[in-house]
Amino acid sequence: MGRGIIKIKDRYFEWSTVVDAPVMPGMTEDDLRAYIKDEYGNKGLESLGARIERCDERGTSFHGETLESVLDLNRAGEGETELTADKIYEEYCVGLR
Repeated sequence: MGRGIIKIKDRYFEWSTVVDAPVMPGMTEDDLRAYIKDEYGNKGLESLGARIERCDERGTSFHGETLESVLDLNRAGEGETELTADKIYEEYCVGLR
């Protein structure tokens, strides 16, 4: 799968299926758009609207997946431990609002 986007509460996270964890702190939608443009250019923005829509509906931009299935057996915690969605939000959004 590679990289996709997940949404927990009000934040979007770029998610890597290689490390099974977020690779960026939680972002607002505006921050996500700026990040995608910086990281992937205009090409990345072309499909971003549809990806955000999938995240808003199912919690993830990965086709055929749910937030729960993406987070299953994640390695987002210290020492590659599995974290709940709430803990991921807490760990990757500390100090962000």
